[in-house]
This record gives sequence, C-alpha cells and structure tokens, in this order.
Amino acid sequence: MRTCMMLVYSVTLVSIAVSLSSNTDKLALLSLKEKLTNGVPNSLPSWNHSLDFCEWQGVTCGRRHKRVSVLRLENQTWGGTLAPSLGNLTFLRFLILFNIDLHGEIPKQVGRLKRLQGLDLSNNNLRGEIPMELTNCTNIKVIVLQYNKLTGRIPTRLGSIIQLNELSLQSNKLTGTIPSSLGNISSLVEISLIDNYLEGSIPYSLGKLSSLKMLYLALNNLSGEIPPSLYNLSNIEFFSLGGNKLLGSLPSNIDIVFPNIKDFLVGGNQISGTLPASISNLTELRHFEI
Repeated sequence: MRTCMMLVYSVTLVSIAVSLSSNTDKLALLSLKEKLTNGVPNSLPSWNHSLDFCEWQGVTCGRRHKRVSVLRLENQTWGGTLAPSLGNLTFLRFLILFNIDLHGEIPKQVGRLKRLQGLDLSNNNLRGEIPMELTNCTNIKVIVLQYNKLTGRIPTRLGSIIQLNELSLQSNKLTGTIPSSLGNISSLVEISLIDNYLEGSIPYSLGKLSSLKMLYLALNNLSGEIPPSLYNLSNIEFFSLGGNKLLGSLPSNIDIVFPNIKDFLVGGNQISGTLPASISNLTELRHFEI
C-alpha cells in the first residue's frame, strides 16, 4: 500500500513538473509572438490559448517532454524583434527565423539554449554584435547569420564550439580580423565570411581544417600572403578569396593539392607567377578566376 502511494505521489510530481515546464514554453512563445510580429494584425493566428502550443504554426515539440524543440518561421514582413524570453525555450534544438524582417539585436539570452544544434537568422535586418553568449551553446552544429547588418568582431570564443560544421556570416558589416581560433574546430565543413569589412591576414591555422570543403572569404579587406597551409585542405571544393588585397602564387601541383576543386576564385587580388599547367587535370573544375 505504501509503495503504491509513493508511486502515485512520484507520478503526480512528475506531471506537475511537466505541466509547469510546458507552461514556461507557452508563455515564452506568446512573449516572442508579441515582439516578432510587431503588432501586425492577424499574425500567427494559431498562436492562441484555445490550441495546444505544440500545434501552433512553426512549432514542433518533443514527444517525451512536450517541450518546444523546433521553432521555424519564414518569409514574413513583420519587422519585429527577438524577445529575451527566447532563452526560456531550453529544450530548443533548432531555431530558424529566416527572412521575417527581424530588427534589433540578437538577445544574449540565446546563450541559455544549451541544446541548440542549429541557428538560422539569415536574411533579416539584425544589428549589433554577435553575442558572446552564443558560444555557450556548445552543442551547436550550424550557425547561419548571413544577410543582416551585424557589426563588431567575430567572437574569438567561437573556436571553442568544437562540434560546429557550418559558420555562415556573409554579407554583414563585421570588422576586425578572422580569429585564428577557428582553426581549432576540426569538424568545420563550411566557413562563409564573404562581403564584410574583415582585415588583416588569413590565419595560418585554417590549414588544419581537414574536413573543410567550402572556404568563402571574398570581398573583404584581407591582405598579406595566402597561407601555404591552405593548400593542405585536400577536401576543399569551393575556394573563394577574390576581391581582397592578397599576395601569392598558385601551387604548381594544384591538381594534387585540390583534387576535388569545383570553384577556384582568387581574382581581384595580387596573385603573381605563372598559371600551372596542372589546372587541365582538374576534372571537377567549373569556375576559375585569377
């Protein structure tokens, strides 16, 4: 009898905890709606008290805990902002707010999303700096913040996110240098920093990224020599450094260095030397600019 009572008591406590946690998610979403939609009438009509929040447009919940695991909203003209309550969605794994005319800054509370694996806030009007707190999301694999108006430096601590596969910050207003710490992220497959105001030299450490397939650094103010270490990236397919102030020459054995290269774009720099005859051996090559 006592065992049964304890079991009932435990189940009740769990039910209460789940209910309270779910209510936290619901309140966080409603707060987000208010800021995201900027008061635009008839926005997100399914986000109301009569419908379970797990059935709201763009919301996906986990089966076990009934907590929000995915929030995906795309192609709107709300002109709103991101509420700090975003940080209360602690079970969130994917946050995709693509092309919804977001303004304001990325709230530092994003750093509370410890389960986050994918972040896409691209094609918006976000301003301010990339919050340092984002580097607390150590499980994140994809960071896409391209086509915004972000300023400031790329956080050095991004190099501590060792599971990161994709870092896309292109077409912002970022300044400063490329952090050498990015060379610590051995899982990186894509780095896209095109069309910013980055300066200084390309870190030698990027040559350690043996998994890298896409390196996009074009249209910045980068200077100095192209690091010879980059020619160790034998898996590279897309190599775009055009429109900078870089120096250097092409390796004579480019077919061995980059056997899988599809796009090799280094035009608009100060490349010297002769054109390697081995280019003719690059069977996958589609675009070549020097």
